[in-house]
Amino acid sequence: MGVISDRGLQLGRLVDILFDEKDGKIYSLVVRPFSREALKGVPQDHQGNVLIPFSAVISIRDFIVVNERVLAVQQLKSQPQSSFPSFSPALPPKE
Repeated sequence: MGVISDRGLQLGRLVDILFDEKDGKIYSLVVRPFSREALKGVPQDHQGNVLIPFSAVISIRDFIVVNERVLAVQQLKSQPQSSFPSFSPALPPKE
């Protein structure tokens, strides 16, 4: 089944679904991306498939439609923190 964004961008093909066997809750869609650039920054499995959170799914019909904004947030969360110098206030000298 194809996976597209809500703006019509073809993202990839569904290969698997990650879910909890006890309660049936779906966590992620495992998608083989058409382009590495389209889903750059989204978490991946060991085979290079991307893990799209189920919370991004808008509709499932002929295609699975996912929200691009949710994917953008996912990409931001998976990026390493910026390397700004940490601020530490000056402490008075110990006596």
